[in-house]
Amino acid sequence: MNITLIGMPGSGKSFVGSVLAEALGFTVIDFDREMEKEYGGSSLQSLVEEWGDALFIEREADFAIRATEGKDKLIISPGGSIIYSPHAMEHLQDISRIVYLKAPLALIEKRINGIPRGIIGLGSKTLADLYAERVPLYEKYAHATFSADGDAVQIASAIVKQFA
Repeated sequence: MNITLIGMPGSGKSFVGSVLAEALGFTVIDFDREMEKEYGGSSLQSLVEEWGDALFIEREADFAIRATEGKDKLIISPGGSIIYSPHAMEHLQDISRIVYLKAPLALIEKRINGIPRGIIGLGSKTLADLYAERVPLYEKYAHATFSADGDAVQIASAIVKQFA
């Protein structure tokens, strides 16, 4: 069994993923960090600036499939933009239980305030626009939704109860 955490940047995917992996004895794959390593240590922000949104989404989707194919006992933490790739999301639905960490826009704004994160679409849209655009996609692909505005240990515990 694998669990994929999806949600907006700042929703806590990486932090909840680490807690969840420890609780289950699984391995975490944080796509943002792993892609930075794979592409010579460049920051995610640099990769987005260099490639543009469309190429980044394509490379993220390819990475998602390569990094998870045929593997088990993973906590998969992709970037928030993974939902723009139906091919990658269908793969993740096939190999894992998808958990949407839903956080209110105000919390997302507070958590990412001023931190360069390489957020796909932010160059041409506001964070509120991206939130409105992405939430229906997160909901479409999720097997379960959990509120992300609480304590990471409690969120991970709730996920374990549902899927373990």
